[in-house]
Parts: sequence; C-alpha cells; structure tokens
Amino acid sequence: MPQVHRLEEYNPVLKDVSLIVGDGLCSNIYVIGSKNITLIDTGVGNRMNPIFPQLEELGFKPEDIKQVVLTHAHHDHAMGAFMILDRISPKILVHEADTKYIATSFGDALVKIKEGDVIETAIGSFNVYLTPGHTPGCICLHDVDSKILISGDTVFPDGYYGRYDGESGSLTEMIDSLSRLKELDCEVMLPGHGSPVFADANSHVLKSYEQASRPR
Repeated sequence: MPQVHRLEEYNPVLKDVSLIVGDGLCSNIYVIGSKNITLIDTGVGNRMNPIFPQLEELGFKPEDIKQVVLTHAHHDHAMGAFMILDRISPKILVHEADTKYIATSFGDALVKIKEGDVIETAIGSFNVYLTPGHTPGCICLHDVDSKILISGDTVFPDGYYGRYDGESGSLTEMIDSLSRLKELDCEVMLPGHGSPVFADANSHVLKSYEQASRPR
C-alpha cells in the first residue's frame, strides 16, 4: 500500500508538503497545504493506490483539495484525477499541449496552463516551465524563493531523466528541457518517481543533462 510522509523533517522549506508514495506503476503524489490543498499528480487511481485514505492518514479531508496540477497526462500520473472528480470538484490544471489526451474527460474542471503561468500554492508561487521530451506537454514547476523544483517525469535524481522513446517522446526536446532546468536555482527536487532530493538539487539536474547529452 502507499506510504505517506511529511517532508518538513527533511528540509524546513517543505513545511506543509507531504508525499504519498504509490504502489507499483504509480507516480508520487505531492500534497501542498492543508486547508487549500494543491495536489501535484494523482497517481494511477487503482485499488492499490486510493487517494482519499492516504489524505485522511495525513489528517486532510477530500474537500480540502482546491486544485490538482498534472505534470503530464500519462495514466500513472493522471488517472487518479477521475477518482477525485467522482467525489469533489477541484480544478484540474494541465498544459495545453497534453490536454488532447485527456481534456474531454475533465469537462468544466479543466484549466489549460502554459509556459510562464504562475500557480499559487500554500507554500509559494510556482512558475510553469514547459519541458517536453517525455510528452509534448510535460511541465516542471519552480519556486524562486524556496528553490523547490517539482520535476515530474522530466528529471529524476542521480542523473536520470524521463523516457523519450514513446510515441510522444523526443531526445532532442528532452536535452533542451534539461538544459533550461540546469539554469534554475534549485535546492530541493520533488520528482514524479523515486525519492525527493532535499539538498543540492542543482547537481542532480546538471548530471541528468550531461547524461542525456552524451554521444550515442
């Protein structure tokens, strides 16, 4: 079953940020705030990964969710949104380039976002960066003040990065995206899979860029 973690104990800038670790092929879910929650990704939404019991374990109510941000539209990140919409009606934010995969299913809940938008959360203002390579509408979120990078499936710890060999992937775009991200000031990284990075996240982003750029 998924595990829940309050992340403040690892870095104080993550006060009011919790992590739900999925079981099997399921993304991480980040819970930002307590009364006006921003949910980053929703997991796969199957019986092994129920969202609401994990929120309740953290002490939150379903109606506390005010908005959901999908880093991209792959099922392991996005399908849990349907479980959420069955019970409550938050806004679902998706980059416009990925909405073609999923938009008709979200109806009035859908909010299309784009490069340069700012998403307000309980812990700060996150700038939206379009980072294609894994999907055309993959996004990362960066807060300048806290130096937090929410990296989805674009960049992972220890030099790893998102798969680009699928129908919607592109190595060239992935390298370009990583090149942009390495210029950001990032202390903390919250990836779509794997463990968060609580210090010196810049070095992990740089390593990912270097690995992706190696001659093949």
